[in-house]
Amino acid sequence: MLNQSLYLFAAKVFGYGLRILLPVFLVRILPKADIGAYSQFFLLEILIKTIFQMGVNQSLFFFIPRDEKNSGSYFLNSILLNIGLYTAAYSLVYIFRFQIADHLNMAILHRFFWQLAGYTVFMMLNVSAETYMLARKKIFASSIFIISQQIFASITTLWAAYVYRDIAPILFALVISRVISLAFGMLYIHFKLHGFRAQRYFFDMSKQIRYGLLLGLAGTIWTIVMRLNEFTVSRYFDIETYAVYAQGVKQIPFLLFFSQSIMSLGLVEFAKLEKAGDWKAIQKLWNRILGSMYGVGIPITVFLVLGAPIIVPLMFTREYIEAVPIFQLNNIALLSLILNPTLILRAMDRNDITIKVHLAVLFLMPPTLYLGMRMFGLLGIMYVHVLFLIGGRVVTHSLLNRLSPVHLPFIAPKSDIWAFYRDTYVKGKQKIASLVTR
Repeated sequence: MLNQSLYLFAAKVFGYGLRILLPVFLVRILPKADIGAYSQFFLLEILIKTIFQMGVNQSLFFFIPRDEKNSGSYFLNSILLNIGLYTAAYSLVYIFRFQIADHLNMAILHRFFWQLAGYTVFMMLNVSAETYMLARKKIFASSIFIISQQIFASITTLWAAYVYRDIAPILFALVISRVISLAFGMLYIHFKLHGFRAQRYFFDMSKQIRYGLLLGLAGTIWTIVMRLNEFTVSRYFDIETYAVYAQGVKQIPFLLFFSQSIMSLGLVEFAKLEKAGDWKAIQKLWNRILGSMYGVGIPITVFLVLGAPIIVPLMFTREYIEAVPIFQLNNIALLSLILNPTLILRAMDRNDITIKVHLAVLFLMPPTLYLGMRMFGLLGIMYVHVLFLIGGRVVTHSLLNRLSPVHLPFIAPKSDIWAFYRDTYVKGKQKIASLVTR
């Protein structure tokens, strides 16, 4: 699993390396107000996307490993459900777009509504294709697909930024890039994987919706929790201040991508082991995953926190130097990615536990954010963000251990951390040797 997760990790890092060129370029040619508006576009896109996605794509990790002969049916279900959900969602948003924009202090919503709708729909269909490949264990193909998406996005958007130096054509180029990558992804799935084949079609859609609703609700709540700090800043501060804050919460997402790569593979394995009732194997796999997360997460976080005074002005110019402490605190908050009890809760079909914790956090966080803002300003908002992200994961894991027949540790065993380093070294050495001998 390590070798496969490293493929995904490398693909995501390479893809992000291309994608990060855009904001680095934009901060050097656009004023802060436009940078703030551009950041608000993606903040809204993430919010709307996660509220209405209902776990449709992620449900593929649950159903396909259990019924591979009908994987094409589940994939087709996910495509149809995504189209239906987002058509309904953006119809609703369109009706109230001016009211929502005024309430959130985000005029970008009605200025670029159609670009926002198009980008979200095509992005989610791309995610559906990527998830299908992963659920089918086509790891290399999925890695290439991830990279190709970012290549298309980078080429089109950087060209638009260089030629027009205006937000409107940049956003239009982003939509076009997602259309192109989706077309290539679907062609590959159809002709190479025969991805739409199944023994029967349109069955168990209600079960897929039910599972996805619980999963989607948990994910939706947590995404809102993750972004509440940004919405607070956008609502109570001017757009130039938000532009600075938005650069502070920009991620160099090595830990995020590694976590996603591990999760994509771990979900499938945990689902199979839980179905077989093999809890000793689940415990062993959990320790291995936790060892890899600690092995990557701690060194990366230390590096980013200590290097922030150099990294932030290098990426965003000294005009955004006030974002340094925000960047440092945000990376500390991302340590919450190390502990991911939802991997096993999802395999157990106990998404209700995750939902309860996320609802509690969602209820408590807004007034606490406001209090933090009143007491300490922008940094107070980030202090609260760190507290709730890490605290929420710890509480969820504690509840998982009450349900689990075996103890699943919070802290990785040293042997598993060293095993991760050893395996990575051996794999890297073998890969270098194979490249040298070619």
